[in-house]
Amino acid sequence: VSVHVVALLVLGSFPEGSRRSLTQQCFFKMGTLTALIGIWMTFSLVEAHSKAVTTSLTTKWFSTPLLLEASEFLAEEDNEKFWNFVETCQNFQSSNHDGTDYSSYSAVLQAASQNLSPLQQNLLKFALSLRSYSATVQAFQQIAADEPAPEQCNAFFVVHGEKTCEADRLGTLIQTASKRPKPFMFKGDHKYPGSNSESPIVIMYAEIGSKQFSEFHRLLVSKAIAGEINYILRHYVANPNKEKVYLSGYGVELAIKSTEYKAKDDTQVKGSDINSTVIGDSDPIDEVQGFLFGKLRQSHPHLEEELKELRKHLVESTNEMAPLKVWQLQDLSFQTAARILAAPTVDALTVMKDLGQNFPTKARAITKTVVPSELRSEIEENQKYFKGTLGLQLGDSALFINGLHIDLDTQDIFSLFDVLRNEARVMEGLHSLGIVGRSMHNVLKLNIQPSDSDYAVDIRSSTISWINNLEIDSKYNSWPSSVQELLRPTFPGVIRQIRKNFHNFVLLLNPSHESSAELLGVAEMFLSNHIPLRVGLVFVVDNAEDVDGLQDAGVALLRAYNYVAQEVDTNYAFQTIISMYNKVNAGEKLKVEHVISVLEKQYPYVEVNSILGIDSAYDQNRKEGYSYYEQTGVGPLPIVLFNGMPLQKEQLDPDELETVTMHKILETTSYFQRAVYLGELSNDQDVVEYIMTQPNVVPRINSRILMSDREYLDLTANNNFYVEDYARFSTLDSKDKTAAIANSMTYLTKKGMSSKEIYDDTFVRPVTFWIVGDFDKPSGRQLLYDAIKHQKSSNFIRIGMINNPSEDPAAENTIIARAIWAALQTQTSNNAKNFITKLLKEENAKMLEAGTDITEFAVGGMEINTFKMAFEAPEVGFILSHAVYCR
Repeated sequence: VSVHVVALLVLGSFPEGSRRSLTQQCFFKMGTLTALIGIWMTFSLVEAHSKAVTTSLTTKWFSTPLLLEASEFLAEEDNEKFWNFVETCQNFQSSNHDGTDYSSYSAVLQAASQNLSPLQQNLLKFALSLRSYSATVQAFQQIAADEPAPEQCNAFFVVHGEKTCEADRLGTLIQTASKRPKPFMFKGDHKYPGSNSESPIVIMYAEIGSKQFSEFHRLLVSKAIAGEINYILRHYVANPNKEKVYLSGYGVELAIKSTEYKAKDDTQVKGSDINSTVIGDSDPIDEVQGFLFGKLRQSHPHLEEELKELRKHLVESTNEMAPLKVWQLQDLSFQTAARILAAPTVDALTVMKDLGQNFPTKARAITKTVVPSELRSEIEENQKYFKGTLGLQLGDSALFINGLHIDLDTQDIFSLFDVLRNEARVMEGLHSLGIVGRSMHNVLKLNIQPSDSDYAVDIRSSTISWINNLEIDSKYNSWPSSVQELLRPTFPGVIRQIRKNFHNFVLLLNPSHESSAELLGVAEMFLSNHIPLRVGLVFVVDNAEDVDGLQDAGVALLRAYNYVAQEVDTNYAFQTIISMYNKVNAGEKLKVEHVISVLEKQYPYVEVNSILGIDSAYDQNRKEGYSYYEQTGVGPLPIVLFNGMPLQKEQLDPDELETVTMHKILETTSYFQRAVYLGELSNDQDVVEYIMTQPNVVPRINSRILMSDREYLDLTANNNFYVEDYARFSTLDSKDKTAAIANSMTYLTKKGMSSKEIYDDTFVRPVTFWIVGDFDKPSGRQLLYDAIKHQKSSNFIRIGMINNPSEDPAAENTIIARAIWAALQTQTSNNAKNFITKLLKEENAKMLEAGTDITEFAVGGMEINTFKMAFEAPEVGFILSHAVYCR
């Protein structure tokens, strides 16, 4: 598995100009490092003849152990991997390494490799080289400093505010913990898996791998497993290394710039003043590239002129700041590319890095490279292609990781690391599922809706009255209409004016509500300022059969709007209702009188009663608008939808709404850019149709289903383990446990299978329910009963059951759980389903608890003897395995 990184370098030529002597200069560009980072810059300028410049950045805090940084890397991968790593490194400081930095680094990598794939190991090396997690470790160090540590303690406990480093006192502190308030927990705290959240919180501050840590850790783990404590680990280094952390993530730009601005005739300049001291005979430097010219002149005085020429050639070939003529720069970028491509494939990146980092010292030699005509033609074709598709001009660069465009102006090395890590997770997950080669490429191209994305409702309803349409309205005729305009480079923050309905702004409101005037005012501002935004209205008013607009201001405004829209157009109708709201004083609500006064002024010849009355012919979308609002489930009015996504209530303040909407336009622009770049959106497609076919668009927003935090099971593992073997199952990690559960699962289907039937693999049931519960308790039985009842309406659902007993499993308290398991293993699907449904009824469950024979509840067609043998078997390993998995 590999992550593909593509860098596009659009080569450009240096323009011809006056003949000027050009020198290379070095410019440093450094971003501001914020938060806890202090900056020290050390410029080491060696003697004049060496023009080397070195820079370094260090932090205010002392160097943090690589072991702790590696543990934080694993914690981001998985909490279980973190604790496995902790177990492996309990005695790290006393392990077999000689104490040098390199041996310690190698030992850390070896310990981490037990929990990481080869690709993840490479990412760990990258993270350690960047010292990405040093700040995280230091954050824990500062938290520990706020406690602070008891004297003479290299590791200590904190139990609800009480501190100690004596293991004997821990029991007493735990017993009295309930009398003290619980401590504040941080997002990055490491909680031992299986700890009882209701138990007293014991926070250990220690350095992983130290002797004292190992002793305390074993003690706390035993108490956590027993359910006595909630074990939290925080890093604490009692004796930190006094060295500073050297930071990565800054850059040095080497640019070519003219340093003199008067024209000179190159034929009259015998040499550069800059190099005269180097090339001249009086140059004190005797040795050049290993040749001792002083000795050579003494030994061969008759070759003085030849030695001078040789010395001049060697100096010029090594001089870091050697001048270049304008004509030498014209093909320099092409020549550099030719030099890189001429290198062996395995060395190409190394050569590219060397030339890029040491360009001034290599420039003179590069000018002698011959550019093949085929390469020149290929580069020119690439320039045309990327200019047309990505808008890259000559000299521009672009970076793509697995097809994701990385903005070089806003991204840094740390954000690139995050992108690489996320892509690695996706690709490894796909690879473990058997998706490789071209199939993986196709899956990566899918635009999968992220779990934390905002859901949207369908805005293609005819109920929405659109005020404008960017694609057909004449006032937008001067705007370009091609979606390719999205790929043209612009200044940051510039909103692109394109004749496509990329951004749709819908107001659902009750006209008589106090906030309606302000929201409509924001919409008018967008329209008057030619913001590329399509605005739509849905008036949610009384939906009764007979409503008199002369008595209801909301209904009156709706009918007045419909009348003007039919007479003129929706844009003019919108301006008319704005005029109505302009008559409303601040703090007041819209009244029927406001509507009538505007109508009488604009249409004096029309009888107002015929427009607003009960028998009005302009009652369109009154009931439909209310039905649309009810159907979408978007919550209390007013509602603002941006491309169907409802904005939060706190964002509906007029000033805030304007800012939020502009930000939404900028955010969604990048989304459409990606779609155009990948060929998913073209000029002949309806943009609104494209938006509404995305996976985040739903017919109704149900907050109970869509807005809850979701956790996903990792189903990528593949093994041959089963839940019946509890001893083996308990040693597996969470991923392999999930695989073992899946291997052992027998599903109920509407027309499906049990273990005794041949399952039709050609019929795929896309929805799988794993029902987790204590089926010997009423709550668990009710949940399973509801799932089976729901299954009767669909043949696309299969149901599996996982036991989560609330007590230690025994024969007397697992009657129904064992009966369900035995039925699934021995009966046909239909018989098993009927039998299980019968057991789940409360009256039957109570009879079983009272001692009724289980076979009394058998259904027709059951193989009772086979079932009874499985039911009475003493093995409860599957229940123990299920219980461990649920914990």
